[in-house]
Amino acid sequence: MYVPAHFSEPDGGRIAALIDDYGFATLISTAEGGMHISHAPLMLDRDRGASGTLIGHLARANPHAAALQDGMLATALFHGPHGYVSPTWYESPGVPTWNYAAVHVHGTVRRIEDADAKWQIVTRLAAQYEAQSAQPWDPDLRKEQWLKMLGAIVGFEIGITSIEAKFKLSQNRTATDQENVIAQFDASAHPDSHAMAAMMRENLARKNA
Repeated sequence: MYVPAHFSEPDGGRIAALIDDYGFATLISTAEGGMHISHAPLMLDRDRGASGTLIGHLARANPHAAALQDGMLATALFHGPHGYVSPTWYESPGVPTWNYAAVHVHGTVRRIEDADAKWQIVTRLAAQYEAQSAQPWDPDLRKEQWLKMLGAIVGFEIGITSIEAKFKLSQNRTATDQENVIAQFDASAHPDSHAMAAMMRENLARKNA
């Protein structure tokens, strides 16, 4: 990923937060049969490995699942909020562009077939997304039925070896231009625009702290 210095995000906490908030990733790996690309929710375990570990699963019927083998390299792409930026929003001259946040996570695969381990993957992922639910799913209800279905999935972990993070938030513009872009995103009806405005506002606050 092309990451100019002023758009590079080195803060591990902000990177982890984006992965938590936008965990539905694009998973890419290459095997003898060629490149495999799948879309799946992944969870970041910050406490395992020097840079953390990604955890997830794929349907066994997905050819990508068969291709995921121990030791192979894989990349997970996490896409945060994004939005078009018009040059009419600037106080000073500019050109049309796009603001966005993206994280590329590279690492080594460990395939998981053990039923207990796969059950932990499923329940941990569900717990993360059920946390805000008024009536969260209880995996212990009808647990025996769910356990019988684990054969239909393949679990995996990706031990993280490197991370590239690009938060393109108009940092190359003046503070006034950034404030104007934030105001335009705030006024938009698109949910991503509001998230982008919040991310830009946080970025400005950190710079001015």
